[in-house]
Amino acid sequence: MYTNLGRPCRNFNILAKTVMIDPLDGREKLVLSNFVAGGTGSLILVDTKSHAYEVIPLPGDEGAWGLVNWFDQKLIVGTCPNHAYLHCLDLQTREWAPPLSDPDEKYFWDLTLGSDGNVYGGSWPGCRLLRYDPITHELHNLGRVSDNPANHYSRPVYGGLPGTIFVAGGFSESFLMAYDMQKGEFQSVDAPGYTVREANSSFICLEKGTERLWYDAASFQRIPDLDPACLRINEITLPNGQSCSVIALANGRYAGVRGQDYFILEGLSDVPELQRIPSDPTPTRIFTLMTDANGQVWGSSGFGQTIFRYDSVRDEAWNSATVCNAGGEVYGMVTVGERLYLSAYVGGDHLIYNPEQPWDQLNNRNPRMLTAASPAYIRPEGRSVLGPDGGVWTGWSAKYGQYGGAISRIDPDTQDVHIWPEPLNNGQQICGLAADDHYVYLTTNGGASGLPSREVACGFGVWKPGVGIVHQTAFVEDEQTGNAIAAGKLYVFIQAGTSLHLFDPNTMAFVQRIPTTEPCSWLLQGTEGTMIAFIGNEAVWFDEHSTQIVRKEQLPGRVRAAARASTGELYFAVGDTLYSFRNTNTIGRDASVDAIIT
Repeated sequence: MYTNLGRPCRNFNILAKTVMIDPLDGREKLVLSNFVAGGTGSLILVDTKSHAYEVIPLPGDEGAWGLVNWFDQKLIVGTCPNHAYLHCLDLQTREWAPPLSDPDEKYFWDLTLGSDGNVYGGSWPGCRLLRYDPITHELHNLGRVSDNPANHYSRPVYGGLPGTIFVAGGFSESFLMAYDMQKGEFQSVDAPGYTVREANSSFICLEKGTERLWYDAASFQRIPDLDPACLRINEITLPNGQSCSVIALANGRYAGVRGQDYFILEGLSDVPELQRIPSDPTPTRIFTLMTDANGQVWGSSGFGQTIFRYDSVRDEAWNSATVCNAGGEVYGMVTVGERLYLSAYVGGDHLIYNPEQPWDQLNNRNPRMLTAASPAYIRPEGRSVLGPDGGVWTGWSAKYGQYGGAISRIDPDTQDVHIWPEPLNNGQQICGLAADDHYVYLTTNGGASGLPSREVACGFGVWKPGVGIVHQTAFVEDEQTGNAIAAGKLYVFIQAGTSLHLFDPNTMAFVQRIPTTEPCSWLLQGTEGTMIAFIGNEAVWFDEHSTQIVRKEQLPGRVRAAARASTGELYFAVGDTLYSFRNTNTIGRDASVDAIIT
């Protein structure tokens, strides 16, 4: 029977911020929109002088990119990732209006206040522009922003120009549109890939990276470049040279957020002093699990770019600050000696962290960034494994708007990173990675960032370090692969469709297919020659020699992350909760174990 070890993974994940004068006390408040992966998001209101705070849970959904202060009377919130709720908080009563939503949408991206007093927001997957009337509490769908059916993202939006809402998006084909409030029509702006840096009655400034385009606000015609000093300040430079976005407060002050910290500047000449966001960090979904040589459990948060460590002996947990400069989450975790190697989305980052040394991510000392897989590859969908050559191997997915994948290797001795694009030459992302004493095994599928997943003939490959691909094949199209792949003593187990496929490295052939009631969500090598498959709400132990089920345990939910200690103890996560089996030895087969097999 499993044991509940609590919820050790906790963090803040601030997706948006605004500032308001609170009608209850007349004081200036910094409003932070906190995303809680696997839970319910919240607003954190921080007094910009006293730093006293108030936490207000959202009525529903995990969090919000969209946040607008509506004239210090209401806070308008657009949520994600499940419902695209439009929430409206009355600041005088602290009461939420009934949630609104568009039934076809999952995400609100950012929101903006239009000159007509309405609030506008972009969406996913419908690539629409939505309009909310805070007076009547009505949500209107203004239609798709792009004619390209492969475009699913309308983000960001900008409402600073009277009478106009700018909407950028993609990712199949970048676009920038201007919505005319009076005509109710969209007009294309010939600057795909650009977003609005600032727009007002005097000028429009578009930005793409370090490039800027300037337009006349009335005619939308190009004008000579203006002095950048006319732009409002929206970011400052931290002491280490990194930029950080800021929001203007009263009396020339500014506020900003960096990961788990925030700061208040009395003036732009001040050096930011980071301090932890007030209130207690919220338990959040566990995304990745592993154990080290000392038996401690390591894991990453489902969103928010933090990691945690759980000491099962002391029943103590530690949570990190932000591990890198980009947003997203840590996918891959591998220990080599005393060092922890991480791979993270969305920056395609490879990182190295030494738990025995002081934390100093801000100055890129610990954790320290190694050569990134970006810009070509950004999501370590296949996670990371320790290869037979002692290298740390990671499977990658391509950048937004592209299909494809790569594998990378970190040399733990030199910290050099080598990247091999398209190891199977099939234009698919690497979705699963495993290794034994001889090979690295990989699976691919049709997933991508910013594009719809394709139903393809998913691939399987065997990579020999120092040589390359020595065997590859493809599954039939209705057998889609995921993250579930593990190398055992005899076979490599791979989930494809509603089956476990057993590959024999000695003969370089698939030797058996075990049907299951639903796709396996995770695979893990067990003790005594077993393979543990997480199928639905059950953990199933297969004996590798006989390929028969020898144990089955009911679980509290679906498992997407699990790890086994060298002592045999099995750890697994369901949502934000960590569990363990204190004894993972196999047991005698009983008549009920066949229920998992179709």
